Amino acid sequence: MAKKLPKTDVVIVGVGWAGGIIASELTRKGLNVVGLEKGRERKTEDYFMVHDELRYGIRYDLMQDLSKETITFRSSEKFRALPMRQYGSFLIGDGLGGSGVHWNGQTYRFLPYDFQIRSKTIERYGKNKIPA
Repeated sequence: MAKKLPKTDVVIVGVGWAGGIIASELTRKGLNVVGLEKGRERKTEDYFMVHDELRYGIRYDLMQDLSKETITFRSSEKFRALPMRQYGSFLIGDGLGGSGVHWNGQTYRFLPYDFQIRSKTIERYGKNKIPA
């Protein structure tokens, strides 16, 4: 059953960089604004190892799970619309943050390990593992 919420002046669907700025400007003008996002809620801990290329760049952790929910594409109205089943150049984000997070349009602070990658690699695997 649907839950009835109080009326509001503006509803913004997608509160990324653009939606966040619009929400800020509208609230400064005295309007009541509600922002809607899809996907699971994320916590600060979800971003501790954001340099994890396997998790984010290969496994697409911040993207919509295409096996559960997808969109369809067609080149023109003459073609049948087919579901998107693998990622291409169009990445559908999932959760709070919009393009600033999903499209990697952010710069996080370096972690101590980021300054030790070379020395730790040599220590563990030997100097031959570092390309010349």
